Amino acid sequence: MQLAERTGGSRPKLHRLSWFRNGDRLDVAVAANRLAAAGREVWRCPAASAGLEAGDYLVRASPDLAKAFRDASVVAEPWTGARPKNACRIKRARVAVLAGKASAYPYYGYYALALARLGYACALVDGPAIAAGALEGENVAVLPGGFSNWGLDAKEESSGADAAFRQFLSTGGAAIVSCGGAYYLSRGRPAWLSVADARPIFTQEYLRTGVGIVTCQLAPGPHRLGLPPTLEIPYYHGPVYDELGPGCTPFATFRELYGHGRLFIDNPLSEETFSSHMQGRVAALRASGPRGRAVLFSPHPEMGDLLRKYMALETYIPRYLPIRGELVMRETLDSYSPAESRSFLMVLNAAEDLLQGARDASPPGQPPLGADASAAIRELADAWRKRRAAFIPTAGGIGTLERHLLSGFEQRFDPVQRRLGELLIRASECGGDGPRISASFAAMAGHACASWSDPPERRPAELLLELELALLLAEAWARLAELHIIVSARE
Repeated sequence: MQLAERTGGSRPKLHRLSWFRNGDRLDVAVAANRLAAAGREVWRCPAASAGLEAGDYLVRASPDLAKAFRDASVVAEPWTGARPKNACRIKRARVAVLAGKASAYPYYGYYALALARLGYACALVDGPAIAAGALEGENVAVLPGGFSNWGLDAKEESSGADAAFRQFLSTGGAAIVSCGGAYYLSRGRPAWLSVADARPIFTQEYLRTGVGIVTCQLAPGPHRLGLPPTLEIPYYHGPVYDELGPGCTPFATFRELYGHGRLFIDNPLSEETFSSHMQGRVAALRASGPRGRAVLFSPHPEMGDLLRKYMALETYIPRYLPIRGELVMRETLDSYSPAESRSFLMVLNAAEDLLQGARDASPPGQPPLGADASAAIRELADAWRKRRAAFIPTAGGIGTLERHLLSGFEQRFDPVQRRLGELLIRASECGGDGPRISASFAAMAGHACASWSDPPERRPAELLLELELALLLAEAWARLAELHIIVSARE
């Protein structure tokens, strides 16, 4: 069954998608990228101009579509001024995310969340799929944190994935990589691709740094659109760069150790290590040269407020609970906004910058048949509730706060489960990226269920993070599908 024919309305005119008018919510990016994916005209303004803020979008939309956006709480205002000459046309993105042995769920789940909250419909690929040509229709590949720093073939137990990734980069594809993926695109070890002419100060023995939240200084330019001069970002043993060769442009440096952590890896980043080996050195760079184009992140912008929240639950909250009491600590935890993480804008800016010179993406096609999305959602819901039942709170006041968080998750879970099932069916019927949106969530749900089939022991904060990540992914996919449906049905 096909979605109803697009509704009528007068000829599309320029509308402004303003970050300020939309409360700086990431739905602005979702709307813009759903329009770009549908082949609509979308521009982004790199600098303030004639009433436009730096980072605002101008889009072609009919009054009917603008109203539908407003009804969905996205403000698109008619724009009667001229389009600035320096406005950059936003290109259709086809994004593939490594989701195999080198970066299994939940490693890649953080990037999946960030990409969905930015409006990108991603495909999940592993080493064998890459070797078989899965990147041929894509123009951006994402390598999350994990163990791709040892090479794709080595960690994916595949043959030909490294060669296929080199081919992707040499034929106009671009890459966004974090942590282990950034090592893989650096220079200095035998299996690395040397896309960036830069060697991390630690290559093989990367655990010599640690885990925590770092503050990075961001350089002016396209990679800082919508962001403050400094930003706190989760960090897990990512590469630290000193000297850079030709074609490498740094845009973030390590400034301060904001806080240490031990979530999932009990190796806190110390002040001594940070000041001796990281402070003032390069944390993110753009590489462009004969081996391809990429943005390399040492820290994890895709982890955003989610990791920060649970690091705080294990460090900040116990320290200040006796001082300020339960109410203030509850308000502190409730104020984290993982689905609106500011660091996600670093991923958005990287993608838009790289897409300017990337090859055109293939038109959306029917993805390979996979798990039924409705069945996958039901299985995920059953696995989520089973995982939730294993939760044992910490004794005392921290446990009270943990139960408060879990109660909030439970109130959100049933509504989003029902809503997501309906929206994925409708999105699949829209065509375009709709089937891709549905298929990627079904695949991801299967990966999450598999990861919980024999789970390792987790501390309360770690288990709560697992539960919230799955919940956030469901909510993000529901919003992505909703705005995809709105764009598909209207001019």
